[in-house]
Amino acid sequence: MKGKKEKDNLSFEEHLVRAKDIIQKLESGDCTLDEMLDMYKRGVDSLSHCSSKLNDFEKKIDIIKKDGLNEAEVKDID
Repeated sequence: MKGKKEKDNLSFEEHLVRAKDIIQKLESGDCTLDEMLDMYKRGVDSLSHCSSKLNDFEKKIDIIKKDGLNEAEVKDID
């Protein structure tokens, strides 16, 4: 379970670097089929984490935008 805990502690940027490294290794072809499968899975996990983080950020940005618009509307009334 150490791998799961380690994955949860990595930042968005660390996951992105990990995915890029995995892509380079896979493209080099200097690994066995089993290693390629394992790396592919880790790469997909890291990219999934990145995608999830980006979705969360987009939701937060939308909330901030809406809050800003609501404040502007209230100020216009005053």
